[in-house]
Amino acid sequence: MNARILAGALLKMAFGPSAKRRYPAPLSAHQRWMVSLDAVLAERMWGHSHLMLYPLKRINPTNCRVSLQQSWDITSSGSLHSTLHWLASEGHRKQMAPVVGHPPVAWDFGRYVTVIRLGFGAGYIDEAGAWQLLASAVAPVAQTYPSWQAFAHDFVTGRELWMRNAGGEWAGSQEDTVQAVHRLLDPANISSPWQQVPWETIYHSDHIPAQRR
Repeated sequence: MNARILAGALLKMAFGPSAKRRYPAPLSAHQRWMVSLDAVLAERMWGHSHLMLYPLKRINPTNCRVSLQQSWDITSSGSLHSTLHWLASEGHRKQMAPVVGHPPVAWDFGRYVTVIRLGFGAGYIDEAGAWQLLASAVAPVAQTYPSWQAFAHDFVTGRELWMRNAGGEWAGSQEDTVQAVHRLLDPANISSPWQQVPWETIYHSDHIPAQRR
């Protein structure tokens, strides 16, 4: 990315249109749970949003496209769907299962949700398509884990195994991930989506949470 594009992206992240104003409709309880599967990586992203489908606080499709291209080689709707299909059907969990003792579903589906949110932010999928794809993550995750703690543990474990083959450029980021998980699991952190949306939410009837005044 050249300096001019980077500068423009940073300005949009700081002063672009508010995502909350563009998408003011409150999410249902199940929707809030689904987007919270992305919380670990979202927590590490500058300008991130929690409990929204749009991944950033400010509208910035350039930033979303750059993130997808740099991290996933995704540059179009086609490559987005191809990556999502791989994460949902295979990912890394099968090859990691002998080491972990079970498939670390959280590692693949946490990133699956990240890619969907960024894909929506980039304009590669529309809102209805994003929710349809997110719904596909519910059963594999909800049937595998009993809590956010268990989900987070497998996500961190999967990422640690992935980093062994990922190269030195990622070596310094595992501690950031562990710290992000600690913040999210901290009961005193009222801004954490995991504290606002209990794991058990997905097992109960869906509803629109009451809005704070």
